[in-house]
Amino acid sequence: MTPGYRLGVDVGGTFTDICVITPKGLTVRAKVLTDTSDQSIGVQEGVLKARKILKEQYGWNGKFEYIHHGTTTGTNAILEGKGAKTGLIVTAGHKDILSVRRSQIPGGLGAWINFVQPQPIVPLERTVEANERITIGGEVFRELDEKAFRESLADLKKQKPEAISVSLLNSFSNSIHENNIRKILQDEFGPDVEVVTSTAVLPEIQEYERTVTTTANAIVKPVVKRYMNNLEKMLSADTDTIRILKSDGDLTTPVISGELPVNILMSGPAGGVKAVSHLVAKNTPFKNLITLDMGGTSTDCALLPGSNVIIRRETNVGSLTVKAPSVDVRTVGAGGGSIATYNDFTKQLRVGPESSGAMPGPAAYGKGGTQATVTDANLALGYLPSKLLGGTFQLDASAAVAAVESIAKQMGMEVTAAAEGIINLVNESMYGALRLVSVEQGFDPRDFALVAFGGAGPLHANALGKLLGSWPVIVPPSPGILCAQGDATTKMSHEQSCTYIKLFDKITAEDLKLTLGKLKDICVKTVKETLGDTKQHLKVSFESDMRYKGQAMTLTVQFDETEMKNTKALLNTLRAKFEEMHQQQFGFSHESAELETMRMRAKVRDDSEEIAIRPIDAATDSKPPNDAIIFKQFITYENQNVEASFWDRAKIMKSGIKVPGPAVISEMDSNTLILPGYIGEVDSMGNILIWPPERSTEAKIVHTRGSAKRVVEDEPLISTLISSALGSIRREMDTLMLRCAMSPAIREQQDEFNVITNTRGQMLVGQFGSFITQFLNGWKGSINEGDVFVTNDIYQIDGAVSHLNDVIVLLPIHYQHELIGWAANFGHLTDVQGKVPGSMSINASSIFEDGLQIPIVKLYDKDVYNKPLADVFFRNSRQPDWFQSDLIALVAACRTAAVRVCELCDRYSLEVYQAATDNLLAQNRAAIKTIIEYKIGNEKSTFTDFIDDDGHGTGPYAIACSMQKQGNKLVFDWDGTSPQSNTSMNFYLSITMFKMFIGYYLLAVYDPHCVVNDGFHDLIEVKIPEGTVLRPVRPAAVSCRTHLLGRVMDVMQALFGQRNPVYRCAAGFSDSPHLFYSGFKPNGEFFLLYQIGFGGVPARPIGDGPDCHCLFPAIKSIPTENIELYFPLIIEANEALPDSGGAGYFRGGNAQRTLYRFLNEGEVSIHDDRWFIKPWGVNGGKPGSRSKKILYKNNSYGTEKEKENIELLQSKQDHVHVLPGDVLEWITWGGGGLGDPLTRPPNIVAAEVHRKLVTFSGAANNYGVVVRPSDFSVNEGATAELRQKMYENRREAGYIEGLSYDRGGKMSDLLERCETETGLPAPKPQWEKDPYGPHVGLEYVRGWYRKMRELNVDGWDF
Repeated sequence: MTPGYRLGVDVGGTFTDICVITPKGLTVRAKVLTDTSDQSIGVQEGVLKARKILKEQYGWNGKFEYIHHGTTTGTNAILEGKGAKTGLIVTAGHKDILSVRRSQIPGGLGAWINFVQPQPIVPLERTVEANERITIGGEVFRELDEKAFRESLADLKKQKPEAISVSLLNSFSNSIHENNIRKILQDEFGPDVEVVTSTAVLPEIQEYERTVTTTANAIVKPVVKRYMNNLEKMLSADTDTIRILKSDGDLTTPVISGELPVNILMSGPAGGVKAVSHLVAKNTPFKNLITLDMGGTSTDCALLPGSNVIIRRETNVGSLTVKAPSVDVRTVGAGGGSIATYNDFTKQLRVGPESSGAMPGPAAYGKGGTQATVTDANLALGYLPSKLLGGTFQLDASAAVAAVESIAKQMGMEVTAAAEGIINLVNESMYGALRLVSVEQGFDPRDFALVAFGGAGPLHANALGKLLGSWPVIVPPSPGILCAQGDATTKMSHEQSCTYIKLFDKITAEDLKLTLGKLKDICVKTVKETLGDTKQHLKVSFESDMRYKGQAMTLTVQFDETEMKNTKALLNTLRAKFEEMHQQQFGFSHESAELETMRMRAKVRDDSEEIAIRPIDAATDSKPPNDAIIFKQFITYENQNVEASFWDRAKIMKSGIKVPGPAVISEMDSNTLILPGYIGEVDSMGNILIWPPERSTEAKIVHTRGSAKRVVEDEPLISTLISSALGSIRREMDTLMLRCAMSPAIREQQDEFNVITNTRGQMLVGQFGSFITQFLNGWKGSINEGDVFVTNDIYQIDGAVSHLNDVIVLLPIHYQHELIGWAANFGHLTDVQGKVPGSMSINASSIFEDGLQIPIVKLYDKDVYNKPLADVFFRNSRQPDWFQSDLIALVAACRTAAVRVCELCDRYSLEVYQAATDNLLAQNRAAIKTIIEYKIGNEKSTFTDFIDDDGHGTGPYAIACSMQKQGNKLVFDWDGTSPQSNTSMNFYLSITMFKMFIGYYLLAVYDPHCVVNDGFHDLIEVKIPEGTVLRPVRPAAVSCRTHLLGRVMDVMQALFGQRNPVYRCAAGFSDSPHLFYSGFKPNGEFFLLYQIGFGGVPARPIGDGPDCHCLFPAIKSIPTENIELYFPLIIEANEALPDSGGAGYFRGGNAQRTLYRFLNEGEVSIHDDRWFIKPWGVNGGKPGSRSKKILYKNNSYGTEKEKENIELLQSKQDHVHVLPGDVLEWITWGGGGLGDPLTRPPNIVAAEVHRKLVTFSGAANNYGVVVRPSDFSVNEGATAELRQKMYENRREAGYIEGLSYDRGGKMSDLLERCETETGLPAPKPQWEKDPYGPHVGLEYVRGWYRKMRELNVDGWDF
């Protein structure tokens, strides 16, 4: 059958692109403006424009064989908040699942101060809890209470939702309750409300990911359905077949995309990558490709090894991540519209992620934009012609130059130098993303060619190819509308998946084959029906998501139908493929480790003949025709003015033509820059292949220290570029750790931190400060190339790590056999021996009981692995496989850093690298110096906070600090801090690390994007008395130091807040309290759960504190379903506790309430704090609530016998014996409030009552707001009257409106009321007993005891 005219149409934010492939394989392209009110209008206009061209060129005016369409309708509905008004049904006790997300605050230390929590896609007021429960194994633990559920829908009915999402815990293992609820909802709300269940959208484990995916589908479903109906009507005269591009790059029908729109959210980037696969990988010799799709606001990168598009199982839309198959595209906030900004504090230039958008756009667009963008920089350098889009869009060169000039003046440099700096910096950002997308898969980018497309990609491609070493750089024809061509050439597919959680040795090949066969049958039926051809040849493939037991990430193993049918060899085939993939990506595999499968998947694809694109004619001469030159002009490259020819691409489209650089090849939708010395060659498919010179003629400049310093001073952007590169290297280290490690604290909760330093041990990039200076002070042996050191010895390395679980690997970086710096990484390993599983016993009385001490030792000596030593480590851990994987990951991360730092030295020279890093240190010093001089007053600040007890009834322990400027230094003195404890709550505070905390906090407000380093350390002086809880004398135990670590943060922010209101936050959830649950399952298998708790982040000057989060960086929660999969318990509730956040103008975050129902006998260790002294509110804000832990024994929870079987647990308690049916209720603490709660807007209080974050009584008692129960509206008259009365009562009580701290009362009052309010006896003061231990002879300790015995609690500044 002769093919017809086939059309692809891709809708972007500004333009709608059309590509038609004729019966002879020629392409016709068109571009029209997108109609943002209804994309189908722009589609129709584009089709009409294409028809006009086809009529003029080919005399054709028939029906298209098909129209394939990539749409952002669903994406825009989410990003713009214009989706359907949606409700959500969840399991009772888990209402906050969408608002809490995974409890993660991204960024570094101090990032929480500025963190703006994304709004949940369905607000809490439209979330309904269903009283039901399914176990992880699919059993009904609690029947659905249908009567109560129908009654609970009353409020949602009043809100008139257009769609309702249903996502219940463990529904993927049994959908009975979701099915019943769907029927009830259809009965209660009628047929006009879309009801979407999670088992219909994503029947897979992990409740947040499943819920957000299902809910996103519900939100966009009505919108996409309407769009698809309009589209089919509008294009009915143009074609009989419309297909929609999915995020995975294949096609589906309008009907299926309307039912599962979550699968089409990222069809735009997918189209471009599929076009590259078709046009380049299948029609050129280049099979290994990296793609660069650079648009106006961002750049998308993807990897195609061996021509294959890599599919990942998630899609990112703005801040939202949904679990839907998509082309593995990684996005970086760097595009033509990315804005350049200069921070005078840190002397740092930054480009992106903020973008000028379509309006006003770059200054060059002449629409009122004044900030310099990447496009403006390109125009200022001469890389762009004066007109774009075929001469229809005039650029304003003077406006572009003026915008860049504003940056240049701030930096004290020429306009072209600033413009080159902007381009180099955005290239560095894209280089980091391109490296990451290849390194994550275990590939070297130098083995790949780089394919550039999008409107801006070809301008930057040559420079990026040079950075990556990826050749050739390939620019396809019409790169700005390549996505439309991908739409036109891709094919129909359908996939079906199911949860298949089984240990590998429990799987039978027969059962696996039966499961896969059912999935295949569904797919085959769907594809044949949509193709309308039952005889069409189809390609069947299968996938298994697999991992080592206990890993967080899965690898997707692909296999074909032939392999599936070979039953005998099937399981061996899957294991072999998995091991090969693991080795490829991570550099190691565990052949003896247990494997588990998580999901099985079948995919059926149209296997018809590929669409052929006709090659172009060959040139008779490699020299391009002279009439192809549009004009010539001078451009700036590497600070030199060189004349470049601008060529018309349409006139050089013959294979074999070569265009020497410097040149710009222009076409309607893009411009390709060829740098001086490089050559662009046209191939048979019309691609431009940019090649480097065959032999580099560039003589490397040999620098001395002096000349390198002058270069960096003359070109300050070199330092910024190296800073950006170091940040990228650090992200690579993080990526390796999170993918390779097996300890849950690392892989799930991201408790790992890295550093890169210079030879002096000064941190150049990192977060917890340099570990190297302390290491160098403690190590007296040799340091050789190929050495790798390991330790966790707190005392030997002066607190560089602070408890034995934190194992650190340190690697000297050598360049050309010269030591040039260090890379180090530590991670929290699950178990390193010790008194209790998890190695954090509050009963440990010395470091010897904490666990295995590893003094500084060489794990590798000149590249030789010390296996016997490593075997000792593994043998002394209750989780040896996890220890081994974690150690491998730590070494791999450091080695990656070393390679990348050496690459920087290759690029810039060692001397320039060192001069630039010295300059970065000086810039940080200057920034901190400015803040100290002008933003911190001269007055002395003092503050004392407390750890409530030591787990043995003694407390509270004071953490006292003063801060004052002395000369140009900021001096912190911890005089007044309590002496060390005889339990393991001590914290050996590293002075280096504390200085880094200071730097992060000071810069968090004035330049939150700054890469912080050690340059300012001489401006900070820290005095910590020896023998205190912050400087214990060995062998004091330190394994439970987490509370003191958090409290140091609280004290620090209080000190800064006294001097500057922009830092004035309340107290909140700064700790990482934890729970261990361990024991033996009925089959004798040992289990060990380690979970960090979350609570209320304090109110901040920018707004409310988030609920159920932690202000520590990057830590995130473990999904409930993952916990229940591996451990014998049920988490019955995991929710924000209303009224637990301190009231204020800004509310403190609410505490988290978690209910653990134990299904197996075992032992629990649980440690937290803030049960006695409340987290303080500030400036009139109220304190947050206290923590609490209750054990309900003998299956009594929720029964009449509950009160008879209650045991209140201590704040820090080991060896809590639990039996099946026992329930632990763990309530963490809330964040303090900021500002007067009586000034909080009543409508916000009412909204939070509706959301169950504040109770009706809490609204009245804490905020003076009377909320009507009938409709959650504010009773304004009653509110005004109540607030007036509360104002009067407050004045009589001596209310303080200025700087003040509210901890819930005076210390003496708290001690007196303790047992009444908490149920636990008050802690006994430390000085009631004589001190005992290695610290007792120290004068500070003796003086402290004398003072406190004389003054008692009045000796504390409370």
